[in-house]
Amino acid sequence: MYGIIYKGIKQYVIDTFGNNKWEAIKSDSNTNIDYSLIEQPYNDQISYKLATTTAKHTNKSLDEILFHFGEGIIKTTSENYSIFMESRGNNMKDYLINLPNFHNRMMLIYPELTPPEFKVSNIKSDQINLHYVSSKGGMVSFVEGYITGLMKAFNEKPIVEPINQNNEVNEEYIFKICW
Repeated sequence: MYGIIYKGIKQYVIDTFGNNKWEAIKSDSNTNIDYSLIEQPYNDQISYKLATTTAKHTNKSLDEILFHFGEGIIKTTSENYSIFMESRGNNMKDYLINLPNFHNRMMLIYPELTPPEFKVSNIKSDQINLHYVSSKGGMVSFVEGYITGLMKAFNEKPIVEPINQNNEVNEEYIFKICW
């Protein structure tokens, strides 16, 4: 995914707040990113910085912005890079099961990639636990938006229950997802 995440963030901001606001946010965030390229390393710290700057410029809460960033990334990916969505599965459960392997393959292709770490556990026919490990705290709203984006992309309505909001030891968030 490399820079697709940044393209999704950019698209969300432009669609919601306009191009002038995006230019101000981009300038204020002092991130050295070419938002037109998808071949760039990703890390949560840059997304968090963009979210903080966007919240400041729009008077929205940081959690609201992070949620919409997560949701917007899936929207951008499904609309513009459908091959990435299709390569992970035909439904939300298969997508989530294949997500960790996809990131592992991408790290082999792009050694500078630092993708978010997803794991799955407790896989049953009607349930899965999704784990998200981040080096940057405060990303739970981002993951909730990401899951909501998947629900929309796959037109599914599972029940999503946060098992923990924050584990201070390793910043791991766990969501129980039931169909």
